[in-house]
Amino acid sequence: MESSGKVTKIEGKKLVVKMFKESSCAHCSGCGDASKLTREIELEYNPKKQEIEVGDIVTFELADSKMLKIGFLVYVLPIIMMVAGFSISNMMGRTEGESVLVSFATLVVTFLLIHLYDRFVVKEKVNMDITRIEKDNGEFDIDSCKTK
Repeated sequence: MESSGKVTKIEGKKLVVKMFKESSCAHCSGCGDASKLTREIELEYNPKKQEIEVGDIVTFELADSKMLKIGFLVYVLPIIMMVAGFSISNMMGRTEGESVLVSFATLVVTFLLIHLYDRFVVKEKVNMDITRIEKDNGEFDIDSCKTK
């Protein structure tokens, strides 16, 4: 998966990048419809290999294999755990209503564990590689998200 953003801050070997809204996230209103920029992320870079300045537009990429793992974790695993919770509860002799409640409780616990995993483990281990750097030509104003 490839994304782009504008460098807003450089702190040592870390870049703070404001991501551009991609067409794949157009259905989501999490970032607001008015803005071309979405959330800020931090990327690591090597100042000796890459010359990057505040205002530059960088393109960064997440490996497809990592994207598949994330997709499985978020979309498939909760359904598997929900079905497993229902099946185990049903095999233990619970009524159908109780088994449904157990399956939804399993779903909630699974999402909670995914959230904790994301918050404390993934943030430090998912690294994106910077693939392209475009120097700031002054045509894009980061504050207004409009071209000059």
